[in-house]
Amino acid sequence: MMKDISSLPDYAALKKLASALWQQDNSYHGAAIMVGAGFSRSAASTGDASKKLPLWNHFSKKLADELGSGSTDPLRLAEEYCAYFGKQALHDLIKQEINDAAWAPGELHKSLLGLPWSEILTTNWDTLLERASSEVHRPIYSVVSKQEDLSSARSPRIVKLHGTIDVTKDLVFTQEDYRKYPQQYAAFVNFSRQVFIENELCLLGFSGDDPNFLQWAGWVRDHLTTHSRRIYLVGALGLNSAKRKYLESVNVAPIDLDDLVTDYDERDVRHLEATKIFVQALQDLKPRQIWEWAPTQLHRTTTTGAESTKTHQDVSYAAKLLEEKLPSLEKDRLSYPDWLVCPYGQRFQLQGHITDPWPNPKNLPAMAETSKAKLLYEITWHHQVTFEAMPSWLANELLTVCDPDKPCALSKKQQLEIAVFLLKNTRWMDNSESKNISQTTSSILENGTRYWPESSDELAYHRAIVARDQFDYATLEQHVEKITSSNPVWKLRKASLLAELGQFDKGEALVAEAYKELLTQYRNDRNSIHIISRLAWAHWLMRGVDFSSFDKKFRAFPSSYRDSKCDPWDHIEHIRERISKELDKQQKKNAIEPLFEPGRFRDNANSVSFSNELHPLLLLEGISGIVGMPLRWNGVSFLVEQAARLAELDGVDNINRFALAIRSANSDTSEVLKKVFSRVHIACLPESDVTFLLNQCMLAINYWLKKREDKSSYASRVAIDRLRIFIEVLARASVRATAEQAKQIFRLAVSLGKKPEFHHIWLFDAVKHLSKFSLKSIPESHQHDVLLDALSFPLQSEINIRDHKAWANPVVKHPGKRPQGSALDRRIDEIIDHIAPCSPQSAPALLRLLPLIEKGFLTGEELNKIAQKVWGSETDLNNLPETGLLKYVLLEIPSPAPTAVKALVRRYLFEAKSPNLLNLEVLTDIANAAQAENIKEVPSVDQAVDYFEQLIVWRPNKDSSDMLGFSHNEEHQTAKLVGEVLARSVVPALPSGMLIEENFKKLCTFYSEVDAPETLIAFPHFSVADEIFIEPVERLIRQGLQSDDANKLAYASYALLIWRNQKESPAIDRLILRLIYLIGSSRMTGLSALLWTANQMYCKKYLSDESTESLVEILPVIFDNAGYRNISPFGRESVSVSFVRAACVRLARDIVGNGEHQNGELLRILKEAKQDALPEVRFAEMTNV
Repeated sequence: MMKDISSLPDYAALKKLASALWQQDNSYHGAAIMVGAGFSRSAASTGDASKKLPLWNHFSKKLADELGSGSTDPLRLAEEYCAYFGKQALHDLIKQEINDAAWAPGELHKSLLGLPWSEILTTNWDTLLERASSEVHRPIYSVVSKQEDLSSARSPRIVKLHGTIDVTKDLVFTQEDYRKYPQQYAAFVNFSRQVFIENELCLLGFSGDDPNFLQWAGWVRDHLTTHSRRIYLVGALGLNSAKRKYLESVNVAPIDLDDLVTDYDERDVRHLEATKIFVQALQDLKPRQIWEWAPTQLHRTTTTGAESTKTHQDVSYAAKLLEEKLPSLEKDRLSYPDWLVCPYGQRFQLQGHITDPWPNPKNLPAMAETSKAKLLYEITWHHQVTFEAMPSWLANELLTVCDPDKPCALSKKQQLEIAVFLLKNTRWMDNSESKNISQTTSSILENGTRYWPESSDELAYHRAIVARDQFDYATLEQHVEKITSSNPVWKLRKASLLAELGQFDKGEALVAEAYKELLTQYRNDRNSIHIISRLAWAHWLMRGVDFSSFDKKFRAFPSSYRDSKCDPWDHIEHIRERISKELDKQQKKNAIEPLFEPGRFRDNANSVSFSNELHPLLLLEGISGIVGMPLRWNGVSFLVEQAARLAELDGVDNINRFALAIRSANSDTSEVLKKVFSRVHIACLPESDVTFLLNQCMLAINYWLKKREDKSSYASRVAIDRLRIFIEVLARASVRATAEQAKQIFRLAVSLGKKPEFHHIWLFDAVKHLSKFSLKSIPESHQHDVLLDALSFPLQSEINIRDHKAWANPVVKHPGKRPQGSALDRRIDEIIDHIAPCSPQSAPALLRLLPLIEKGFLTGEELNKIAQKVWGSETDLNNLPETGLLKYVLLEIPSPAPTAVKALVRRYLFEAKSPNLLNLEVLTDIANAAQAENIKEVPSVDQAVDYFEQLIVWRPNKDSSDMLGFSHNEEHQTAKLVGEVLARSVVPALPSGMLIEENFKKLCTFYSEVDAPETLIAFPHFSVADEIFIEPVERLIRQGLQSDDANKLAYASYALLIWRNQKESPAIDRLILRLIYLIGSSRMTGLSALLWTANQMYCKKYLSDESTESLVEILPVIFDNAGYRNISPFGRESVSVSFVRAACVRLARDIVGNGEHQNGELLRILKEAKQDALPEVRFAEMTNV
């Protein structure tokens, strides 16, 4: 007896059937199976082990006994029985003999149904297959009991060709049933015909004499002739030569398993075991799917300590071990399924594939030149697939074998592939190392097209990506045109670059072409991972492109790519997970971990961790580069979120960080721009990176400006979005510009404002920031150089832009001495002409002119013209003209009757009645009038008393229906202004008779009930009027100085200064000591305000020598601690750190300038400040606040 199934004569037929079943051959749809009664008899089970389901011979005997017939033909007997007793009697007999409910499907049913049959047909009347299918989860079968079910059932199906007990009206049994079957069951016949044509057919549970088998085999032979595929009859058939010959003659290939079950003497057991063997054989013959590829395990399973030492110390031995791995490495590479993007699991295995031993600068040179060249190629292939960066020493080794003009053991194409990889690897190398490699490999690739035509595309693609990341779009445009390959993947890559250029129309055409070509290839070869993986990515991109066109329906992405590990979503999710993991690690490293024991913690900043994981930057760039996937396509995000979060990682170099942030941003307000180009981040940039950012942003702006001007270009629609991003980044980077660079940038902003193409609301904020930030980077002493430029910036009224506060209005506050020039005179005259009488549209023009008025820059004629424009030709001194500015400003603007105007303004400011007094604009006017340097208007005594009584009783309303907080915000602003008006304007003007305890209590109540720390400034006036208030005022100021609220602390220190300005007192001295102590604690909260107050006190000689000495000692410490690298870019301290440094500089200047303390550390502060990254510190020594 043979035990090995592979020794069977019919094993070849079994393998052929298995090949069809597992669809290894594209010419097959698959394999279908027809299940007969013999399978149910073998596989089904019941409580009575002595019972078996009946076969044809059992029915024949039963029918013959009841009819008293000597016939053995079951169909004939069934016909006679039906004619004699009626059809219902025959059906009742079938139901009685089978007793379907008493039988349960066995494990064999489930095993059979678990195979991937394209369809299952059965002539059985029982429901065993249907019931078994409900417990099989894959595949999921539809049950077809009646012909009409065919149209609604999905494949794979269980089709009951002869009916079902208790389900169908008729059961096919008699001769007449078979004769009329093609007519009465035409749908089943046509369906079966299609199944037989498209699939290999397996017959299981039939014998060679089975009437069902004979009928269906004959029908196939008669009607399908040569169109049917091979039919396989499977079982313990026990065929003799004659029967085998007959079966083969009718296109039936027997798979006779009888020789494997001869040990079993019971026929039913033999059939059961044979069926088990058959089902198991099909499962065993399931081919290993190509996507289950894994690299060979090259690590030695057991290594002794001596061997390990020898591997590390004996370079010849290590070289020999590496040479021995070459055949396996080559085999793995050649068998690789060629995924476009290698799945993570396989990629991770490949990363650690060649590590026993690691190739290193010692063992690699010890290899034979031929073996070394081959190993270097295998290493290159591994790095290409895994996206790993290559160390410099290995890159230099590769450089020796990448030139086709220098023959080695590699083919010329392989050498060029190494050159391509080396060129790509230069993106992750230092400039000093990469320059030589880049030049050498570029030259090799330029000359290598005759050996490998695609090398020119690789070279152009690399140069295009470099240009993309440097924002050199003109160069990018040139290199994109050099990508000429017709390969679908190259079309995707070219399309991704066209997306960067805003040429979505051309890109969409390329993506569509690539998808169409790959779809055609897939239809011709459905098993190729090479094709499936590329089709999956093309499909993913095509779906995104379609989504960007709102007229196209959005379709869900099919899950079919996942089985072959080609689903793009898996890779995109992996990128997201890797970035999240690295950000979590970064966050933990920047924090401490409190331990359970009191007072103990772990500082994670000093922890060291090791990981074999690929850096997320390499992963994102590797996948997006090899696929040709842009971060965004015309508003549709592919990798935007991933790129934006990646830009937050500390380990990413600045050049790549800039590229990620700018490419992922969709507007000038994008969060990624705020994070990457925050003020502190900009301050921390090395000078070389600042230069790069300034130059490349201006280059990009010029490119997109031309595209914007070219209305015929498709990219002109995209230009606005790109411009607003680059202008915003340039604006932020301009704080690092030199004076001359800042002037150049400011003039660029002016030129942009003059272009009609830039009069778009989306560009207003960016251009405004560009003019504002660049102007602040020009020292006050140099601002006269750009005065004419600033004045020439178009006013809103000149370009018909109304009611847009975001439109830039650059104002030079330090015009210097007026030069002679008709252009300047003419422009000033034009600005004056745009002042409209009683119009808020006059505000921009007046704001430009105010500094010129204050500095005496204008001529008398110009001043008179301004007065006439503001007040009109017929002056009405009973009503204030509308200018769009606060009313107190009229006191600074030329007027026909200054005294009358002043009285009119004061009436407006100080004679308002509730509720007009609580108008935000009125309150703002009053507060500013009291502080304006050249105005200092406060109410009269009577007016002050009136305002005090009106304002001191105000309290904010609490509106429970204010769900969005609008009312709360307005009330908060009102509280702030009421407090400021009381403190700066009203209380200082009160007569001493009003500075009494009753009013002090009212003010205290207001201060405690209203969130207005500005009120603190008012309290010292009471203590000056009456000493009984000294103690409570001291307490209030001390509490303010101890506050964690920066505003309250600042106002408390200012209140102390105001108090000291009016008198001396031990209480004041105590508070000054407290102030100096707080400064010495270096607590960043409110520190700039404390330093300013200390500076004012020093200049006014309010400080003791001891306090001054303390300041001299602590100033360098504060200045150094406020270094930008010591501050979290997103913490509260980042808001005021530059103000703290600037305050240190001014105080150091005044102390040194006084001549009393020529301290070396203070001089160092002044010297370093001149080179500070931010202008408010750089120019602090030359300015006062």
